[in-house]
Order: sequence, then structure tokens, then C-alpha cells
Amino acid sequence: MNALSLLTVFFSLHSAGSQKNLSLDVYRVTGSNRVQVKNGDSLTGEIQFKAVVQSDHPVQAVEFYVGSDLRETDGSTPYEFKLDTLSEPDGEIKLRFKGFTTEGQNIEKSFTLVIDNGVSKGADFHISKGNGYMTEGKYDDAINEGRIAQKADKVSLGARILLAKANFAKGLYDKAQKFAEDALEIDKNSRAAKEVMISLKVAQAFNAVSRSTTDRKEIISSIKQGLSQAIKYQVTLLNEEVDKISDKSSLEYLDAAIRARRYSLVVDSLAGPLKSNFKNNDLNNRLAFAYLMTNQIGGAEEIMKNVKKFGEVDGYGFALNSIIATERGADTVADDMIKEALLNVPDSLGLKTAQAFIALKRNSPRSLADAANALLKDNEYRSESYYFAAALSNRLKRIELGRKYFERALKADAADHDMYVEQGNEAISLGLMGGVTPTDKDFQLEYARAMFELALMCRDNSAQALAGISISAMYQKKSTEALTYAEAATKAGPTYAAGWYTYAAALSYKKLDARAAFAKAQELDPRNLRGRAMPNSDLVFNYYNTTGRTPVVSPPSRG
Repeated sequence: MNALSLLTVFFSLHSAGSQKNLSLDVYRVTGSNRVQVKNGDSLTGEIQFKAVVQSDHPVQAVEFYVGSDLRETDGSTPYEFKLDTLSEPDGEIKLRFKGFTTEGQNIEKSFTLVIDNGVSKGADFHISKGNGYMTEGKYDDAINEGRIAQKADKVSLGARILLAKANFAKGLYDKAQKFAEDALEIDKNSRAAKEVMISLKVAQAFNAVSRSTTDRKEIISSIKQGLSQAIKYQVTLLNEEVDKISDKSSLEYLDAAIRARRYSLVVDSLAGPLKSNFKNNDLNNRLAFAYLMTNQIGGAEEIMKNVKKFGEVDGYGFALNSIIATERGADTVADDMIKEALLNVPDSLGLKTAQAFIALKRNSPRSLADAANALLKDNEYRSESYYFAAALSNRLKRIELGRKYFERALKADAADHDMYVEQGNEAISLGLMGGVTPTDKDFQLEYARAMFELALMCRDNSAQALAGISISAMYQKKSTEALTYAEAATKAGPTYAAGWYTYAAALSYKKLDARAAFAKAQELDPRNLRGRAMPNSDLVFNYYNTTGRTPVVSPPSRG
């Protein structure tokens, strides 16, 4: 039931053939409680009236008046009427209720009540009150306050944002979208309105999965459309944060660039200055992190060696070193670096995500489970936590649980590049399972491609996303597209082994000379690729989905 004030009117018309036996009672009802209405009672928000008429003769109708204006007539029980007090001016209002029987009997009762929405208190008062209701989960009350604020100020941005948030919280997505769009018309740069739109588009995309339609292409199209719109809003917001900071060497700027996944900006800002300053771990860690995110393992390794030589490695630095060692195939060194990090920052998010990534890279479900559960326990609302929980669920073939974490990750960060890649990998894995029908396989491959394309929207120069699209295209027998995207992957990530390995497979699929591309992949990852046969799509995907994974680790925090 609506949490706004509800007013219920019960009529008792007792007729024994004479007018004097008729009676009428009026009640105000909130939830399951009802209170008899009295003159002078105060009304606010949206009101619903219900009438129960009892008579020895059939009741023909019940009428509801505001003053002398007949608003509604109801000819069947239960007799229901609504009054939106925000459509009326604050102050006294006269309500009349009149019932008729088929024998010509009638009875009327009038009340002089007071509409007191507090419009005169101004929009800000009601917006603040409504936001308080939001924190308490009283979304109907928040909507009421938002409507009052909107009446107090017809162009109030805050009122529309409040209404968008409250309607979204209630699952009324169409209304929420209308208010968010209205807010953006008032202020096209409104961060709060864009955040509502992001949440809306993610929710709408996942709602597409539950539709009863059997048209799977339509489902994929709806999911991709909703998520791509969410990504656009998210990327725009993140880029705006970067662009508004003038000091390009400040931690504020570097962290904004990292959040926006514009890692090249971090490299451009820091690569020069740090050649002579290896004692500032806030800067060193950010540069090494940016190198890792752009597949420049050598750059990250050089930074951390110089920090060890000229400065002092901190806890987060040891976590980065563990990932660098893992990428180099030095497992013992990686384990030693984890131990050092545990001595320095045992509870840090950077360390826990490094442990989870190493477990995932080594394909160790037990270690991954320990790391993922620790992340969920202490950092439940971080997209990284959901990423590793989804990866674990996918390894264990807990498909529905994996998709639940996928949805939660995007609610935390709609532009989570790594989560889309993971979901694409899972879709291909499902499509390749034994016993899958050709129709189901085609659906999974198309869905995988959509996920990789969304990952590319999050990072428009992602070698990993480009390679994923190429792999999907190979399975879809689209050899020309596979080759185009694989070549693009090698250009986006010249030191990305999986990109070159994919390129070799795509060249081979087109019956072209793939030896140089294959040799380059082996050079970049000799431990895992040297001695292997020329790759096909299955070999490439197996590598891409396991040892060919790129690092996923939380960025450094302020020191």
C-alpha cells in the first residue's frame, strides 16, 4: 500500500424504507489503521478514498465532490476515489460524499479539512526532508516531498533528482528516467542525474534477461543497448572529473585518470619526473600500476627495481611486485612478495586483489575462493570484489551466481572493463560445453562478442577486448573480422602476448603466414607459449582465459 496518507470513507446506509435510517461514517486509513475523520484534519500528498455502502436497497452510486465540483462517480463496490492534494492550493478544502440507492434515497456528509503540504517552506526544505526519507528507505514519503518541492519551485533540479532516485528505488524505472531526463534538461552536467541514468540503464539491461520473449537476438540487443548507454554516462562522468583538474602532476589528477582508466595520462604525467625521484611511493606506485594496466610489464618492473635501489618499497609496492613476478613466470618470487606485503599491509585492498589475481592466473580455485571470500567480507561494494567472486563462480560452473556478481559489479561500476571481459569468457566457455545445441552455442558466442565490445567501450584502446572480439569472430567463422580485430590488438598492445597469439591464430585461420606473429607471442611469454603448436581458436581461447589474463588489482590509495 502507498505509504502516503490514505483516507478511507466508509458509508453505512441503513434503510428500512425511510430516509431517517440512513447513516454515513468517514475514516482516514493509513496502512491497516483507520481513524475517524474530523473537521480540521490536515491532509498532505496523494489521498485515496474508499467507500463501503450498506443498505437494505441496492446502492446505485457514490459521488465525490471537492467543493461543488463533482470529481468522481463510482457505481460498484468497493467505492474508491483519489485526491492529489498537490493539485489543490494549501488551505481549507471542503469535501462532500453523497450516496444514492435505487429507491431514491440519498445521504450526504461534508468535511472542511486543511491541505497543508508546506509549499511555503520552499523547495530546499522538502528536498532535505525527502533525502532523509531516502536514507530510511521511506521512498513513498520521499516522492511526496519531491512533489511538494517541485510545486514550490517548478524548475527545481534537486526536486527532480530526488524524484528520480525515489522512483528508481521503488522499481518505477519509467518515472525515474523521466525525472532524470528532466533534470538533465535543467542542467546537462548534473552528476546526480547522470548517476541515476547509469543505475537505470544497468537495471533495464538486466531486466531484459527476464523477459518472456524467445527472440534471443532481441535479448542481446536490449542488454547491449542498456549497458552501452550506462557506460557512456559513466565514462563521461569520469572524464569530466579528469578534465576539471588543472594540476596534471597532483595525486588528485592521477587518481581521477586511473578511475577513468586513462592510464596513458598517468604515464605521460609521471614517466619523466620519476626518472630522478624514486622515493615518492605515491607517484611510483601509480606509474607502475598504469604500466601494468597497459600491458607494459617491463616499464612496471623497471620502476619497482629503481624504487628498491634508490628508495623503499612499501606494502602496495610489494603487491605490485608479486604481480610483475607472476607475469614473468617467477612464482617463487611472487609468493615471497606476497609475504612481504602481508607483513606491511595485511588488510589492504591492493594486497587482497593481488592475491586473488595470482590465484586466478594460476587456475587455483581453492586459493581463489579464499581470496574472493576475503574481498567480499571486507570490501563488499567494490567492483573488484564482485569481479573475483564472479570469476570463481564461473570456474565452478555456478552460472547463476556468477551472473549475480556480474550484475552487482556493474551496479558498482558500469564501466568495469575487466568484468565485461570475464563475462565474455564465461559465455564462450558455455558455448563450447559438450551437449550444447547449435542454437545455444550461437547465442553464447554472440553474447560473448557483445560483452567484449562493451569492454572496448570502457577502454577504447584495450588490446584485451580487441583480442576477445577476434576470438569470438573465429568461433563464428568470421575470418576477416577475426583478423582485423587481432591485428588491432597487436597495435593496441605491442607487448601483449595474448594479442599476438590471437593474431597468429587469425592469420592461420585465413591460411596466411602466421610464423612471425607466433614467434612474437612466444618471445613475450616464453614460459607458456614456447614449444607450442601453431594456435587454433581453441588453443587461443584456453590461453586467453587462463594464463593470458591481464592484471586485475585495485589502484593505490593515498599514502
